[in-house]
Amino acid sequence: MEAAAAAAERQDFAAYGQRLTSGEGGFFFFPIRHHSPACALHLAAALSEIRPRAIVLEMPADFAPLLPLLSHPDIRLPIAIVSVADGERASDERLPVGYWPFSATSPEWAALRLAGEFGSAVILADQESGARLAAARSEKKGEAGDGEGEPRQDEPREDETGPTLLTDEGQLAYSHYADGLVKRLGVRDFNEAWDRLFESRAAEKDWRGFFRDVGIHCALSRLATPDEEIAADDTLAREACMRAAMAKATALPGEGPIAVITGGFHTPVMIDPPAERPEQAKVQARPGIQTKSYLIRYTHDHLDRINGYGAGMPSPRWYERLQQRIADGHDDPFTEAATDVVLDLTQRLRRDRPNFTPPLPSLSATVAQAQALADLRGLHGPGRAEILDAARSCLLKGEDPRTGSPLMEALLAELTGEGIGEVPRGAGAPPLVEAVRRRARALGFRIEDGTERNRLLDIHRKPRHLAASRFLHVMTLLGTGFGRCLRGPDWTSGVATDVLFEEWTYRWSPAVESRLVALSIDGDTVERAAAAVLARRVQALGEEGQAKNAHAAIGLLMVAAQAGLARSCGALIAAIGPAVATDPDFGRVAVCLSMLDNLQRGRKALGFAGMAGPDELRLIAYRRAIDLLPDLETAKDEDVPRYVDALATLNEIAESGAQAGEGEQPLDLDLLDEGVAALIDGDLAPRAAGAVAAIGHMSGRVSAEALATRVIGPLQFSVGEPPARVEALAGLLAVQPALLKRTPALLERLDLVLAGFDEGDFIEVLPALRLAFTALAPDETDALAAVIAQAKGSDLDLAPRFSGGLTEAEMLANARLNATFAELMQADGLGLWLEERAP
Repeated sequence: MEAAAAAAERQDFAAYGQRLTSGEGGFFFFPIRHHSPACALHLAAALSEIRPRAIVLEMPADFAPLLPLLSHPDIRLPIAIVSVADGERASDERLPVGYWPFSATSPEWAALRLAGEFGSAVILADQESGARLAAARSEKKGEAGDGEGEPRQDEPREDETGPTLLTDEGQLAYSHYADGLVKRLGVRDFNEAWDRLFESRAAEKDWRGFFRDVGIHCALSRLATPDEEIAADDTLAREACMRAAMAKATALPGEGPIAVITGGFHTPVMIDPPAERPEQAKVQARPGIQTKSYLIRYTHDHLDRINGYGAGMPSPRWYERLQQRIADGHDDPFTEAATDVVLDLTQRLRRDRPNFTPPLPSLSATVAQAQALADLRGLHGPGRAEILDAARSCLLKGEDPRTGSPLMEALLAELTGEGIGEVPRGAGAPPLVEAVRRRARALGFRIEDGTERNRLLDIHRKPRHLAASRFLHVMTLLGTGFGRCLRGPDWTSGVATDVLFEEWTYRWSPAVESRLVALSIDGDTVERAAAAVLARRVQALGEEGQAKNAHAAIGLLMVAAQAGLARSCGALIAAIGPAVATDPDFGRVAVCLSMLDNLQRGRKALGFAGMAGPDELRLIAYRRAIDLLPDLETAKDEDVPRYVDALATLNEIAESGAQAGEGEQPLDLDLLDEGVAALIDGDLAPRAAGAVAAIGHMSGRVSAEALATRVIGPLQFSVGEPPARVEALAGLLAVQPALLKRTPALLERLDLVLAGFDEGDFIEVLPALRLAFTALAPDETDALAAVIAQAKGSDLDLAPRFSGGLTEAEMLANARLNATFAELMQADGLGLWLEERAP
């Protein structure tokens, strides 16, 4: 009974598969997988034979106005249609919401090309992209839960605004049936299973048998998917639209059949519409979102990434090669394509990694083994999996493929491809996209392919390089992801501001282009779009209660300045002044002062030369920091280190700014001296007391002897726990590390105290001492060591050396110096410190 039932079931499926291409009711049904060359080739053969009067194609209906453009002779694949949604509020920017990519192996592309050749009407049958986006956002919101961990208002909500792949076919690739098929065939994943079952048949001539088997496979996938899972998203509403498009096609005049081309998961309900239950009589889509659609360039590696989302094929360049070899009529297209890959891999390795180029016998063995694996697996010829397996076997020597291999990385890159498409100039791309392309090319950026490249920019001496830097920074502000700065001046933190060069890595990608499309509502030039984005980010600071966050506002000012927008920052500069002037936190104000001082010092490179605003902000921050100095007396224990660092910053900037440079106002050093004087006798934490005493000594208000007592006294008289005894010294070193070298009384007192320690006392305070002395820079450490050596009457030459190389005489002198130092250590009873410890 069970055997008979199984046989009857197989017969039913076979009959179903034959119905798909029998022309039943005037319809031919073609279940496809996106970007499958086998589907594309067999579909082309089928359409050439049946010559349909109409093609019902699963694509968003709102893409119809772009169909004439898709026949333009200047198109070079891959390309994509990007659907861009309007923001929900007037101040929102438009966001890229959905991609529909076309590759050379897309069945949809083959159908559209042949429709133009045959004069067939094309009806796009899917829901509009705005409805698809609304459904995707609703589904993602549901997965996000109760909203905990909400992002800031000025940050994109990844779960809602992340690009949606409109060709998603996860229901087909990740169904329970697909999982069982992978296990049954003993393959690694669904892609390999698909290749064995269908891509291996790409060169066959029986298109009816091919689509019969694809249809049965897809029907089994659907049967294995629970009804509630199908109903959980917009699948049912989309399928209702597709069936309505079929009805529309039947009303068209003319003779001939109608071709229905949809993702294979939907085909069963196209040929056999389900009986509607009363509660399902009206399947309505969620309210849609207003969108506009454009053609953009796409890249091979983005087609490959599609695979990670359950749509399309991996290694798109491999499938293009295979399809081309089949189209050219080669007797053994699979082996020919595999040979192409191996030869191109060799050229890539010779160019990029010559040390990894394999010898000719290994390359020949790779192709032969790929053929042998195909024979063993019952295939017409080697496919993607066979090439990879053969390469691991024949080309890897002494490498563990599980930990990564440069050679395998190169092979995967060859299988993926590095091509980037091209759209015709009349495709209606927004002016902003063309403006950015022109600017990029004029500044020497290569955007003709998707290859990542490096660029070294001499930003201080070459105006064109500075312009290129500002272009990269403005593209970063726009959120395009075009470039990434590897090294260069960091004006925000004040690090490496004297560096002459910036080094960037950059790469044109579909994400860059779609982001520019999304921003095209803001203007037709880079500057106008950037100004609009900057205005929104300023507005976002106010909307989330950050309007008085001077630190965030100054950081945004830095970003804008590096992007060349200094002249557009008037509103931002006007908002920073009051925010700094009312900030209640001394540490934060000092950080703001440091950032503004960096900005003032870099005003020429940042485009603020001749503008009074940044210098006035620096003065405001300086005065506000002085006003907050009394907070040192009431600082909490955990805030003391931060406040001392802030005092060090304030002191350093006051000293350097006391002499006005060109185009700036001097900082009044007396204001700092008076503020510190009021704290000298205050009730301060030990670290703060040491810092205040050090600045007081520099202003002449604290004598050298009094300074030594305040700073060394706690260490000398064991005041407090061992770490606390060093706190006052740590405060001095934090704000004026040179005082220890310049003040003999201070150094002599410290030397006397340390000499009087027994071994136990010294070991007890040593960790805190070492931590305190980390405030000294290497050159300051060298200078202090030289002073100590001189005071001790030593003939050791500890002056810092900056030689580019060592001569033989210098090496011998260093060896003698090392031996002398070892003798001194032994004499002081520290010889054990020089002994190597057993591991």
